[in-house]
Amino acid sequence: MTVLIRKALPKDAAQLLDLIRQHALFERASACVTEADLVAILDARQPPTHLIVAEDEKTLIGYAALTFDYALWTAGRFAHLDCLFVHETARGQGIGKQLFDHVGLVAEEAGVERMEWQTPLRNLDAIRFYEREGGLGQPKMRFKKHVRSPKTAR
Repeated sequence: MTVLIRKALPKDAAQLLDLIRQHALFERASACVTEADLVAILDARQPPTHLIVAEDEKTLIGYAALTFDYALWTAGRFAHLDCLFVHETARGQGIGKQLFDHVGLVAEEAGVERMEWQTPLRNLDAIRFYEREGGLGQPKMRFKKHVRSPKTAR
């Protein structure tokens, strides 16, 4: 299988949305992003996230989302791998590694010294993958609190 790893384009929005929804279900969550939201992100001059896709003969089979943040303790920017997902039918073929390596290059080109990410503790396959890729786990509890409705916070 020949897989192309590339920056997502506005024309990818519908297929990308399907992958995002599958990813949310896999993580026992839901995604409220819309196709119109994705088009706006992909059309933005300075998008809030960098979306990378894995494409197999015009079908998207995976994606990654990378953002940048600032860490006060180190006084520097870092990359945050917000999402990395490969469709269940395409897993085990190295596509996740290709996506991971690609976002690593994007982070390196942005001049940051590190990339951070998270995965549910029950996702043992992902944990093994990230450890093989040199990731170091840090036990922390993740919290969230909505300060506004997600749709009105934009």
